[in-house]
Amino acid sequence: MKSTLLVILASAISLCASAKNDLQPYEKAAIATRFASEVKYNFAGYGQFAQDYDSICRAELPGLVNTATDEEFSQKLQLLANRLNDGHTSINYSADVTYAPISQKRFGDKVFVTGVYSDEYSGKGVKKGTEIIAINGMPVIEYGNEFVVPYIPSSTAQWSKLYPFSSINLTKGMRGEPITITFQNKGGKPFEIIDQRQSPWGIVNPDMEISYDSLPGNIGLLRIPSFQTNNFNMEKFADMFDKKIASNNGLIIDLRDNTGGNSQIGDIVMMLFATDSIPQGAWDTPRYDAAYASWGKKWHTVSEPSDTIVPYYQLSNEVSKYDKPIVLLVNSCTFSAAENFAALFRNANRGLIIGTPTGGSTGNPIMIDLGWGYYGRICTRHERLADGTEFIGVGIQPDIFVEESESILFGEDNVLKKALETFK
Repeated sequence: MKSTLLVILASAISLCASAKNDLQPYEKAAIATRFASEVKYNFAGYGQFAQDYDSICRAELPGLVNTATDEEFSQKLQLLANRLNDGHTSINYSADVTYAPISQKRFGDKVFVTGVYSDEYSGKGVKKGTEIIAINGMPVIEYGNEFVVPYIPSSTAQWSKLYPFSSINLTKGMRGEPITITFQNKGGKPFEIIDQRQSPWGIVNPDMEISYDSLPGNIGLLRIPSFQTNNFNMEKFADMFDKKIASNNGLIIDLRDNTGGNSQIGDIVMMLFATDSIPQGAWDTPRYDAAYASWGKKWHTVSEPSDTIVPYYQLSNEVSKYDKPIVLLVNSCTFSAAENFAALFRNANRGLIIGTPTGGSTGNPIMIDLGWGYYGRICTRHERLADGTEFIGVGIQPDIFVEESESILFGEDNVLKKALETFK
């Protein structure tokens, strides 16, 4: 099971409920040292880490223990975890936080509203396509880079550039702590909304179910916004495959902004689209053997082979081979289980990948109770493409690089347009 969007959101800019200092110094030390110890034995990327994480933790420990508030401790602890530069390794904790009732996304060096969930906001002129130009008086990109990006675990520069400025991350903060957002509609004057962060609304879940559209030339467009089990209706997908996909002339699979879920779902989907068996790369994981440690060998990394995936048409005569051309659309928020699907697609040599490099982070994380309401999430598995190519910390590179344009918000999808051109 790969990390889900909810886990990622829980690890982003987490703040304590108030400026209190209930944690005792020994409790702070216990939380920090437990996490450092678990990292040593469980973190799949430990051997690739350029610095000695133990030394870093020892150097940071006095400052962590002597923080003035629990909030300051939590933030510093999160920064310490993010020193590992892994999108699936972080520290999470409970906090009474909320968000401005909008979602947003970055295009180039601009950030635009993608959804509005408040009559107050829409009544003041905020709508899909409204630009966010500043937060608390700072240019929006500058604000995000200083107050948001450092607190979101990341394996790549492209993930840090896009994800913190997308979804609802930019306006997350303490309930009751006001935030001033400056908006501007095209051709209009800037206007501000001071949000007191007292709104009772929760996270408004967008429509994350799979969808299918027929495009010119009988090319199908299959959108998969999420691989979360509760979002992906397997029965609906099977019916869609039989009645629509199987009879088209080609397919575009859109995984942009799919931040993961259950990688087994992606395996099942790929088994319907593969034209031959799918090779998979070996993966690494740390291993500690106490007896060997007594002989001077503390721990090491083992490499485990992956089984080849057999497509359905080879397993059952009831499933026809789908051998039409396929194009896969990705971006830097194609992450975790979605990135695993992109890896299978590349391993199967199934078609072109179009877009921008993926988020560069996957691998089975474990959750560890650190005590006092803190939890560590540590990536335990380092994966590669079938030919040995590294994509953790790099991203899966597209065959055709196309960066999304803000025109997508107004009905002109330049990446999809490029994909359609390849069929011609």
